[in-house]
This record gives sequence, C-alpha cells and structure tokens, in this order.
Amino acid sequence: MHNNFDINNLDTISVIGVGLLGGSIGLALRAAGFNGTRIGIGRRESSLNKALAYEAVDEITLDVAAGVSRAQLIIICTPIGRFEPILQKMAAALNAGTYITDVASTKVEVVKLCGRILPASVKFVGSHPMAGSEKTGVEFARADLFEHSLCIVTPTTKTPQATTRWMRKFWETIGSYTLTMTPEKHDTLLARVSHLPHAIATALVNMSKKDSAIDLAGPGFADTTRIASGDPQLWMDIFGTNRKAMIKALDQLIAELTRFRGQLDRDDSKAIHDWLAKSKQIRDRWIAKRHKMKVLPP
Repeated sequence: MHNNFDINNLDTISVIGVGLLGGSIGLALRAAGFNGTRIGIGRRESSLNKALAYEAVDEITLDVAAGVSRAQLIIICTPIGRFEPILQKMAAALNAGTYITDVASTKVEVVKLCGRILPASVKFVGSHPMAGSEKTGVEFARADLFEHSLCIVTPTTKTPQATTRWMRKFWETIGSYTLTMTPEKHDTLLARVSHLPHAIATALVNMSKKDSAIDLAGPGFADTTRIASGDPQLWMDIFGTNRKAMIKALDQLIAELTRFRGQLDRDDSKAIHDWLAKSKQIRDRWIAKRHKMKVLPP
C-alpha cells in the first residue's frame, strides 16, 4: 500500500451508503480520473440500483463484508446511528493497510467507535466534508459537490501523520481544500456553525405554525429555515452524538438573545444598531472570502 496518495494506485474504492454524499464521491472520483472499481454498499437494493443507474458506482452489494474485502479505500457515508453494526460487519473482512474514513457531521463518537471496533492494521482517520444540502438521495449527487469546499480531517494523537496526509490528498483530489483539527475541537466549533443553526431553523418553523403565521412567510423565512427540511433521523444522530457541545452552544445563543432582549426592553437603539452592524460586517467578510475561494453554493 502506497503512503503517497495517487488515485491511480488504487483499483477498488468502496462507498458505504450511496446517497447524496456517497454518490457525489463516486461521481467525483470518476471526474478526477479514477479508473478502478467503485463498489456501492447499502441496505436496500432499490437505492443501490438507482446509484448504478446514475453511474455513481460500478458494482453494488448488500453484503458489507464482501463489499469491503477488495477495497484499498473505504468511505462510510451512512447516518452515525448505523456506524456500529456496519463497523462490526466489516472489521474481520478488512485487509491490512486499508484506508478508511467517513463523512459524519460529528467526530468524537465516530473516532471512539472506530478505535474500538476496527483492527489496528487499518489506517482510519475521520473526515467531515462541509458539502451537501437538505436533500439526501443519490439523484441529487453531483461530481462537483466538493469543488472548493472545506473538508475537515480529524486525526487523534495516535493517527500517523502519513495517514492524515494521504487522506487530505484524497479529499483534495476530488476538489476540496482541507483543514485538520482534533475531533473534540471539531465538535465544539461545528455545534456553533452547523448543528445549532439546524436547531434554530427547526424552532423557527415550529413557532411559525402558531396562528398560521407560516402562511404569511416570504423568501427570507424560506432562506433562514431551508435546513429544517433535513432528515430528522440524521439530525437526531448528530444531536445525540454531540450533546455536550450542543448544550454549550445553546447556552451561548440564549445569552446572546437575552442581551438583545435587554436592549429591546431598554429601547437602546445604539446597542441594537451596533449588534446588527457587527453581524453584517462579519458575515459580509465571510461571504467575500467564500466568493474569492470560488465556493459553490449547495
């Protein structure tokens, strides 16, 4: 097995869960020049047949162990709640030196699970590509989904640097730019910018039902709450595996809103203006940076 990543050094890549992200990885691999076999592994034949029809994979199987046994790289793209049984099914079938990663939105629990179940002979490091949308099926998969998007790679103190470098090169080959951070830091920061926004969007939608206020909602409400259309089971898994960081982020949000409530209560127009202006400045700077980096919208 080669330490330096070269897509043409691989002849078989297995993707477990061929939905939006798994399907997009398959399409992106082909677009990047991968000529080997892409094996799609899943629970439902109908979904796997759809992945074949969209040319996201070359072969399909419902048998996890059989599907991973030839692979030099395995990417787990299922909801976190299904990781444990999948890891248990694949553990004995893995070849020494196989690279393994995942695309889960929380990392501490995933890294713990993989450390406990996977054999020491494989090369696992967690990943979180910051790409995708509220849509989940392979029919929404795109070869350019990862172009100019961030992928966070989360090694631990036990992860060999060569494994981390190899995995970063894999994501860069299909279009991402990469950052590394610990699983703990990842979960703390993502709670604020990914997981909490989903909870807020959900709360806004639930509030809007009262007195049928939602019937009066316009494009601003649609933009703000788009992510509330995400898969409830997927988000249950995310919240459940990132509880502590979510609670901390919720406390920070409550403090921020409580300050704003006080300003409103005192009719402190200067403080409210400063609050709004600071937020606009931070967001405008972030948008300009994304534009410069050519980050594609989801």
